[in-house]
Amino acid sequence: MSANVTQEGNGFDLLFHTNTESGKTDDLKTHPSINIGFINNSGEWASISGHASIETDRSVVKKHYSPALKAWIGDLGDGKHDGGPEDPRIGIIRVKASTVTYAVSNSTTLGSFVELAKGVATGQPPNVNKLRELTEAEISQWKGQ
Repeated sequence: MSANVTQEGNGFDLLFHTNTESGKTDDLKTHPSINIGFINNSGEWASISGHASIETDRSVVKKHYSPALKAWIGDLGDGKHDGGPEDPRIGIIRVKASTVTYAVSNSTTLGSFVELAKGVATGQPPNVNKLRELTEAEISQWKGQ
């Protein structure tokens, strides 16, 4: 799966490039319920639950194609499987988010260390992130805007 991520549906549908000849596409056809996690260097994170589908429609693939995919897919040298936008191995994994839980940082890195030290001293959990959740109803409402 390529690291290139595109957002649709007001940001709640995530699209990933994939090699359709990999085992993950078979897995997703059988078990489309998924969870994806992201984290950044400051400790902020997101956990997205939803359902995945595989799209091979060439117009969708071309719309989101990037020349960098050639490095991920490779060129088999047969003129057809060349990593280009017409390569039948390139597909899109579309993830439709159902729920999202995420944490945003309350402070700087130094502030997080202070909170951690306070937690160690007091036995109380450190207040380093603010946890937020988006329900399925909230996501549906946002997508409809």
